[in-house]
Amino acid sequence: MNERAAILWTAGLAVVAVLLTALGFALWDQPVLEAIRAGACQSWVEMARFLSRYGDFPFLLAAGAIALGISLRLRAKAWSRIFTAMILAGILAGLASNATKLATGRVRPRVEHTEHGWYGPKHEDRWVSVRHDFQSFPSSHAACAFGFFFPLFLSRRVVGTAGLLAAAAIAWSRVQLNAHHISDIAAGALLGVVAGWLVWRWIVVRGGLGRWLGPV
Repeated sequence: MNERAAILWTAGLAVVAVLLTALGFALWDQPVLEAIRAGACQSWVEMARFLSRYGDFPFLLAAGAIALGISLRLRAKAWSRIFTAMILAGILAGLASNATKLATGRVRPRVEHTEHGWYGPKHEDRWVSVRHDFQSFPSSHAACAFGFFFPLFLSRRVVGTAGLLAAAAIAWSRVQLNAHHISDIAAGALLGVVAGWLVWRWIVVRGGLGRWLGPV
Protein backbone atom coordinates (compact mmCIF):
# COMPACT_ATOMS: atom_id res chain seq x y z
CA MET A 1 0.00 0.00 0.00
CA ASN A 2 1.38 3.43 -0.90
CA GLU A 3 1.65 6.22 1.65
CA ARG A 4 -1.34 8.18 0.34
CA ALA A 5 -3.64 5.16 0.62
CA ALA A 6 -2.21 4.39 4.06
CA ILE A 7 -2.98 7.91 5.25
CA LEU A 8 -6.54 7.67 3.93
CA TRP A 9 -7.13 4.30 5.62
CA THR A 10 -5.59 5.52 8.86
CA ALA A 11 -7.64 8.72 8.85
CA GLY A 12 -10.83 6.84 8.01
CA LEU A 13 -10.40 4.27 10.77
CA ALA A 14 -9.38 6.98 13.22
CA VAL A 15 -12.58 8.91 12.47
CA VAL A 16 -14.66 5.76 12.96
CA ALA A 17 -12.92 5.11 16.29
CA VAL A 18 -13.51 8.69 17.45
CA LEU A 19 -17.20 8.47 16.50
CA LEU A 20 -17.59 5.15 18.30
CA THR A 21 -15.90 6.61 21.36
CA ALA A 22 -18.28 9.59 21.34
CA LEU A 23 -21.33 7.38 20.77
CA GLY A 24 -20.19 5.14 23.59
CA PHE A 25 -19.98 8.07 25.98
CA ALA A 26 -23.28 9.54 24.86
CA LEU A 27 -25.50 6.55 24.15
CA TRP A 28 -24.11 3.04 24.37
CA ASP A 29 -21.88 2.51 27.40
CA GLN A 30 -24.58 2.26 30.04
CA PRO A 31 -27.17 0.24 28.03
CA VAL A 32 -24.50 -2.26 26.96
CA LEU A 33 -23.26 -2.57 30.55
CA GLU A 34 -26.81 -3.30 31.74
CA ALA A 35 -27.43 -5.77 28.93
CA ILE A 36 -24.26 -7.72 29.70
CA ARG A 37 -25.12 -7.79 33.39
CA ALA A 38 -28.58 -9.09 32.46
CA GLY A 39 -27.00 -11.99 30.59
CA ALA A 40 -26.89 -10.84 26.98
CA CYS A 41 -24.97 -13.19 24.66
CA GLN A 42 -24.08 -15.56 27.49
CA SER A 43 -23.59 -18.39 24.99
CA TRP A 44 -20.57 -16.47 23.69
CA VAL A 45 -18.83 -16.03 27.02
CA GLU A 46 -16.42 -18.94 26.58
CA MET A 47 -15.40 -17.65 23.17
CA ALA A 48 -14.92 -14.20 24.70
CA ARG A 49 -12.72 -15.67 27.43
CA PHE A 50 -10.62 -17.49 24.85
CA LEU A 51 -10.15 -14.36 22.75
CA SER A 52 -9.44 -12.20 25.79
CA ARG A 53 -6.82 -14.60 27.10
CA TYR A 54 -4.99 -15.43 23.88
CA GLY A 55 -5.51 -11.99 22.36
CA ASP A 56 -3.60 -10.38 25.21
CA PHE A 57 -0.36 -8.79 24.07
CA PRO A 58 2.09 -11.32 25.57
CA PHE A 59 0.64 -13.97 23.24
CA LEU A 60 0.63 -11.60 20.26
CA LEU A 61 4.21 -10.64 21.08
CA ALA A 62 5.26 -14.29 21.24
CA ALA A 63 3.62 -15.01 17.88
CA GLY A 64 5.23 -11.94 16.35
CA ALA A 65 8.65 -12.85 17.73
CA ILE A 66 8.42 -16.39 16.34
CA ALA A 67 7.32 -15.07 12.94
CA LEU A 68 10.11 -12.50 12.97
CA GLY A 69 12.68 -15.15 13.85
CA ILE A 70 11.54 -17.35 10.97
CA SER A 71 11.55 -14.47 8.48
CA LEU A 72 15.05 -13.43 9.56
CA ARG A 73 16.22 -17.02 9.23
CA LEU A 74 14.79 -17.21 5.70
CA ARG A 75 16.17 -13.74 4.90
CA ALA A 76 12.71 -12.54 3.94
CA LYS A 77 13.51 -8.85 4.37
CA ALA A 78 10.05 -7.49 3.58
CA TRP A 79 8.36 -9.76 6.11
CA SER A 80 11.06 -9.08 8.68
CA ARG A 81 10.18 -5.40 8.46
CA ILE A 82 6.47 -6.08 8.69
CA PHE A 83 6.78 -8.30 11.76
CA THR A 84 9.15 -5.82 13.42
CA ALA A 85 6.64 -3.04 12.79
CA MET A 86 3.82 -5.16 14.22
CA ILE A 87 5.74 -5.88 17.42
CA LEU A 88 6.88 -2.30 17.95
CA ALA A 89 3.44 -0.85 17.17
CA GLY A 90 1.81 -3.19 19.67
CA ILE A 91 4.32 -2.15 22.32
CA LEU A 92 3.86 1.57 21.56
CA ALA A 93 0.06 1.31 21.65
CA GLY A 94 0.21 -0.64 24.91
CA LEU A 95 2.45 1.94 26.55
CA ALA A 96 0.19 4.77 25.41
CA SER A 97 -2.96 3.04 26.66
CA ASN A 98 -1.48 2.19 30.05
CA ALA A 99 -0.18 5.72 30.53
CA THR A 100 -3.65 7.06 29.73
CA LYS A 101 -5.24 4.66 32.20
CA LEU A 102 -3.06 6.03 34.98
CA ALA A 103 -4.37 9.52 34.22
CA THR A 104 -8.08 8.73 33.83
CA GLY A 105 -8.88 6.25 36.61
CA ARG A 106 -12.16 5.12 35.07
CA VAL A 107 -13.97 2.35 36.92
CA ARG A 108 -14.39 -0.91 35.03
CA PRO A 109 -18.01 -1.82 34.21
CA ARG A 110 -17.94 -5.10 36.15
CA VAL A 111 -17.11 -3.34 39.44
CA GLU A 112 -20.27 -3.30 41.55
CA HIS A 113 -19.28 -1.81 44.90
CA THR A 114 -17.77 1.45 43.67
CA GLU A 115 -19.66 4.32 42.06
CA HIS A 116 -18.84 4.33 38.37
CA GLY A 117 -17.02 7.34 37.00
CA TRP A 118 -13.66 8.97 36.39
CA TYR A 119 -11.47 9.27 39.46
CA GLY A 120 -8.22 10.45 37.90
CA PRO A 121 -4.90 9.21 39.25
CA LYS A 122 -5.73 10.11 42.86
CA HIS A 123 -8.94 10.12 44.87
CA GLU A 124 -9.32 10.97 48.56
CA ASP A 125 -5.53 10.94 49.02
CA ARG A 126 -5.21 7.47 47.50
CA TRP A 127 -3.61 6.52 44.20
CA VAL A 128 -6.56 4.72 42.69
CA SER A 129 -5.56 4.51 39.03
CA VAL A 130 -2.87 1.92 39.77
CA ARG A 131 -5.62 -0.48 40.85
CA HIS A 132 -7.05 -2.85 38.25
CA ASP A 133 -10.66 -1.81 38.97
CA PHE A 134 -9.84 1.79 37.97
CA GLN A 135 -8.14 0.99 34.64
CA SER A 136 -11.04 0.87 32.23
CA PHE A 137 -10.18 3.68 29.80
CA PRO A 138 -8.82 2.92 27.29
CA SER A 139 -8.68 -0.82 26.62
CA SER A 140 -5.11 -2.07 26.37
CA HIS A 141 -6.30 -5.27 24.71
CA ALA A 142 -7.85 -3.22 21.90
CA ALA A 143 -4.90 -0.84 21.66
CA CYS A 144 -2.30 -3.62 21.45
CA ALA A 145 -4.32 -5.76 19.05
CA PHE A 146 -5.03 -2.96 16.61
CA GLY A 147 -1.49 -1.66 16.94
CA PHE A 148 -0.15 -5.14 16.24
CA PHE A 149 -2.30 -5.92 13.19
CA PHE A 150 -2.55 -2.50 11.53
CA PRO A 151 0.99 -2.53 10.05
CA LEU A 152 0.13 -5.92 8.57
CA PHE A 153 -3.01 -4.43 7.01
CA LEU A 154 -1.04 -1.52 5.56
CA SER A 155 1.51 -3.94 4.10
CA ARG A 156 -0.59 -6.91 3.00
CA ARG A 157 -4.25 -5.98 2.54
CA VAL A 158 -5.89 -9.43 2.48
CA VAL A 159 -4.15 -11.10 5.42
CA GLY A 160 -4.11 -7.75 7.22
CA THR A 161 -7.90 -7.49 6.95
CA ALA A 162 -8.15 -10.84 8.71
CA GLY A 163 -5.83 -9.45 11.36
CA LEU A 164 -8.01 -6.38 11.92
CA LEU A 165 -11.07 -8.62 12.21
CA ALA A 166 -9.19 -10.59 14.87
CA ALA A 167 -8.38 -7.33 16.65
CA ALA A 168 -12.05 -6.34 16.55
CA ALA A 169 -13.01 -9.74 17.99
CA ILE A 170 -10.48 -9.32 20.81
CA ALA A 171 -11.90 -5.87 21.55
CA TRP A 172 -15.46 -7.25 21.56
CA SER A 173 -14.44 -9.95 24.03
CA ARG A 174 -13.51 -7.29 26.57
CA VAL A 175 -16.98 -5.77 26.38
CA GLN A 176 -18.66 -9.18 26.55
CA LEU A 177 -16.69 -9.97 29.71
CA ASN A 178 -17.76 -6.62 31.19
CA ALA A 179 -14.14 -5.53 31.52
CA HIS A 180 -14.55 -2.46 29.30
CA HIS A 181 -17.14 -0.09 27.88
CA ILE A 182 -17.69 0.48 24.16
CA SER A 183 -15.91 3.83 24.46
CA ASP A 184 -12.92 2.12 26.09
CA ILE A 185 -12.32 -0.30 23.24
CA ALA A 186 -12.95 2.37 20.60
CA ALA A 187 -10.38 4.67 22.21
CA GLY A 188 -7.96 1.76 22.45
CA ALA A 189 -8.46 0.99 18.76
CA LEU A 190 -7.73 4.63 17.95
CA LEU A 191 -4.40 4.46 19.79
CA GLY A 192 -3.56 1.21 18.02
CA VAL A 193 -4.32 2.55 14.55
CA VAL A 194 -2.25 5.70 15.08
CA ALA A 195 0.66 3.75 16.58
CA GLY A 196 0.46 1.19 13.79
CA TRP A 197 0.64 3.82 11.07
CA LEU A 198 3.52 5.70 12.70
CA VAL A 199 5.64 2.58 13.14
CA TRP A 200 4.73 1.18 9.70
CA ARG A 201 5.81 4.45 8.06
CA TRP A 202 9.09 4.43 9.96
CA ILE A 203 10.01 0.76 9.59
CA VAL A 204 8.39 -0.44 6.36
CA VAL A 205 8.30 2.72 4.25
CA ARG A 206 11.23 4.80 5.48
CA GLY A 207 13.57 1.90 6.21
CA GLY A 208 14.06 2.46 9.93
CA LEU A 209 16.37 0.05 11.76
CA GLY A 210 18.27 -0.51 8.52
CA ARG A 211 21.37 -1.54 10.45
CA TRP A 212 19.59 -4.66 11.71
CA LEU A 213 16.97 -5.26 9.04
CA GLY A 214 18.85 -4.17 5.95
CA PRO A 215 17.65 -1.69 3.33
CA VAL A 216 14.03 -1.53 2.21
